[in-house]
Amino acid sequence: MSPLGIHLAYRNVRRLRTIVTTLARHGFYPVMERLRLGGLVSLPERLLGRKRARERDAFTLPARARMAFEQLGPTFIKFGQILSTRPDIVPEEFVAEFLKLQDEVAPIPFEEVRAVIEEEFSRPAGELFESIDETPLAAASIAQVHRAVTTGGRDVVIKVQRPGLEEKITTDVAILRYMAGLLHRYVPESRLYDPVAIVDEFDVTVRREMDFSMEASFMERFRRNFADDPRVIIPKVCWSRTGRKVLTMDPVTGIKIDQVERLREAGMDTRKLARLLADVFFRQVFEFGLFHGDLHSGNIFVLSEERIALVDFGIVGRIDRQMQENLADIFIGIVKEDYERLTDVYLRLGILPEEIDEAAFRRDYQDILLHYFGRPLGAARLDDFLREYAKLSARYNIRMPRDLLLFDKCLMELEGLGRLLNPHQNIVAESEPYVKSLVKRRLSPETLAREGLETMREYKEFIERFPALSGQLLKKVLSDKMRVQFVHRGLEEFMGEMDRSSNRLTFGLIVAAMVVGSSMITASESGPTFMGYPVLGMVGFSIAAVLGLWLAFLIIRSGKY
Repeated sequence: MSPLGIHLAYRNVRRLRTIVTTLARHGFYPVMERLRLGGLVSLPERLLGRKRARERDAFTLPARARMAFEQLGPTFIKFGQILSTRPDIVPEEFVAEFLKLQDEVAPIPFEEVRAVIEEEFSRPAGELFESIDETPLAAASIAQVHRAVTTGGRDVVIKVQRPGLEEKITTDVAILRYMAGLLHRYVPESRLYDPVAIVDEFDVTVRREMDFSMEASFMERFRRNFADDPRVIIPKVCWSRTGRKVLTMDPVTGIKIDQVERLREAGMDTRKLARLLADVFFRQVFEFGLFHGDLHSGNIFVLSEERIALVDFGIVGRIDRQMQENLADIFIGIVKEDYERLTDVYLRLGILPEEIDEAAFRRDYQDILLHYFGRPLGAARLDDFLREYAKLSARYNIRMPRDLLLFDKCLMELEGLGRLLNPHQNIVAESEPYVKSLVKRRLSPETLAREGLETMREYKEFIERFPALSGQLLKKVLSDKMRVQFVHRGLEEFMGEMDRSSNRLTFGLIVAAMVVGSSMITASESGPTFMGYPVLGMVGFSIAAVLGLWLAFLIIRSGKY
């Protein structure tokens, strides 16, 4: 059992050693030492690490972190990609590097692909597919994609999960959670960001992405949402050949949206495409409350200047009605340059620490807004603004909801693609029709009446429950069963230091006792002797000397003497 109560099986310990060694190899040995994991790095590896220092110095620390994650495989690639969406807790230079993480890996042999298909459906692949192209269309860390023809003659694309992936990710996540626990224990400044909660959130996200049946359900939901919009194509799922590890769907043929020269050669107006892409995104957010969470160019194909196809629904964001209204207020505030409105919305959206200097925050946030609005709106880059407010969040320890951070990431991706297609596009202006529609809907008599009824219902429930709740409280007070719990904050490090100090004091007393005892034995001249000295006394002095030197070493190494 680990000191944090997390069981690590033998294979996990071996994998932990690999992870720690890889991180140390890329210059993170001091961090591993601080986590009390330095002992897992072999002595030869440490000596080689010193020789590699000059080679490592050619790369920045964030670049070395990215290279280590790429070397450690799919779990760490995905973890880095998730961290790249958290500029509120990850420094900007690390975010920039993690955005470069490559999700392309060497393809697995076709026989392994066939084995996954047959295991998933408990049937020979030949009973499901007339033919499968053995050459993959794409190979990524989670899955591999092949063209195929069903036994019914339907052309399809098969997305097949890499074999053994679930077991590997389960092992790596257990280790990440263990390391996050060590980080929380030994690096007090990390507690502000709750590293264990970050790993838990990653665990949920990556498991959803591995469940292809859930992705298929999202695809069907998006198909229904856009059923009345011929501009958007979502591949149709072949449900009879879809499971947790295999997703079968209609193929999509088109031009990747970032291949601007090919689009222009095909006679397409890229400015229209930029408007179409923005319109499709804002419709998802403000009308459906469900949006594609991974809008990089590989997931968007252009069929014509008036039609696009979206693929890969492994990451999806949700926006509830309250969040929609807050986002609408943000866009209205940007257009009207209403700093107070923007600041109020930001404070409503964030998870605030118990102690926050709200006046200082308002001043700093409005400085960012002034800088942003100091340029014409069309010339201002929204991604710069979003990065600035993410840094401000980190400074004031404000946490943002996951789906809002995902929305910000998509907005930055959308603006980047928009600049490729139309350098003069104004993303904020593209949201205007949906924001106006939402505001109109919010102020409609039907909405006001519904909200009024909901408020009345909540008050009614509260009034009905109040006597029972107050009775329970009074009963606890009268029966002496009411407990008040005191939480001592900021004492963990102090208590840890007290434990270490008392351990050293005890250790020192034991050494002193051994010295005194050995002196008494030597003075009594009893027992066997060697060269005229009592053997027991000499042994006692030797042990006391070793223990004393070890204690001195520990004190000097800690720097607290």
